[in-house]
Amino acid sequence: MANIKVDFFQGGNSPVTRLDARTKLLYVGWVFIMIMVFSHPALQALTFTTVLAMIIAGHLSWRQVFHSSRLGIYVGLFSWLLWTIFLHNTGHPLVTVPILSWQITDMGFMYGLGVAFRIFTLFFAFIAVAMTTSTRDLIAGLYYLRVPFAFSFVIGIILRLIPHFLAEHETIVEAQKSRACEFDKGGLWSRFKKHTAYVIPLCLRSLKIVSDMSVAMESRAFDPNRPRTIINRPSFRTIDYILLAVMFVWLGAAVTLRLHGYGGVIPGLL
Repeated sequence: MANIKVDFFQGGNSPVTRLDARTKLLYVGWVFIMIMVFSHPALQALTFTTVLAMIIAGHLSWRQVFHSSRLGIYVGLFSWLLWTIFLHNTGHPLVTVPILSWQITDMGFMYGLGVAFRIFTLFFAFIAVAMTTSTRDLIAGLYYLRVPFAFSFVIGIILRLIPHFLAEHETIVEAQKSRACEFDKGGLWSRFKKHTAYVIPLCLRSLKIVSDMSVAMESRAFDPNRPRTIINRPSFRTIDYILLAVMFVWLGAAVTLRLHGYGGVIPGLL
């Protein structure tokens, strides 16, 4: 049976784990802005390298990071493919696909790669922050960033429930396989019908978990609109101020370059 995980947090005492939660939350916002500022894959790769450095400094398992980010990887690769199809008549041809009678152009390849880098970077940054920050610290960080506590609490609940539901899914699938339910055999429609063997139980189990959680919160007279107190109040250290200053300067330089026409797939165009 699958083990039930509480959240994405991996624990440990790495340099990234010791950072203030607000620094890591602001870093995710910085990553989102940076991937929107530049559309050229080469410059987006610079932002992606900061995410890779964060994963290394956080002493995270690459296998777990890729496993948790597999949805973003699939979406990014699929988006890259779609852009090569949409822009097959734009730019200079690189490769001709004889079976489909269309070409892969340099513009389609570069735009698709840029979109893929955006998706990869955002997904990996989010997973890296979630794995190096406890849910309690994330809620406290959002709260002290002046985010309404109701929204902060919802984010924390989502981060807790996602790995929980994934573990429930694995448990139900294993239980159905033990009952001789073979999901990978048969035709497309046959396999589609077999998936209801775990979709329906998973939905019912999810409703039960949410119902139990709402009853528990109501029994404790939880009111998200009341002023809150945090036991471990976050505090910036010197390294946090340095990282925030570097992100601010980097972002300012990136916006300046973009306004002067640099950073686009087509040089000189915004």
